[in-house]
Amino acid sequence: MRTTLDLDEVVLSAGRAKARADGTSLGRAISDLALAGLTRPTLQQAAADGDELLVLRGVPGHLVTDDLVAAHRDDD
Repeated sequence: MRTTLDLDEVVLSAGRAKARADGTSLGRAISDLALAGLTRPTLQQAAADGDELLVLRGVPGHLVTDDLVAAHRDDD
């Protein structure tokens, strides 16, 4: 299905990186990422299941710095 989306720059970058790595289209890569997000347990579900440590995977090529964390710490 064709549609127009306004994507966050980080999401677009992750989609492009996945598309390149997988040799697929950007649309397929974004769809795969969205579907993976729909099936991944939330932090609350993981805690309720008794998981002691939840590993959060980052976006390749997107460095998370102390300044970036501080800038987004109080976002709602």
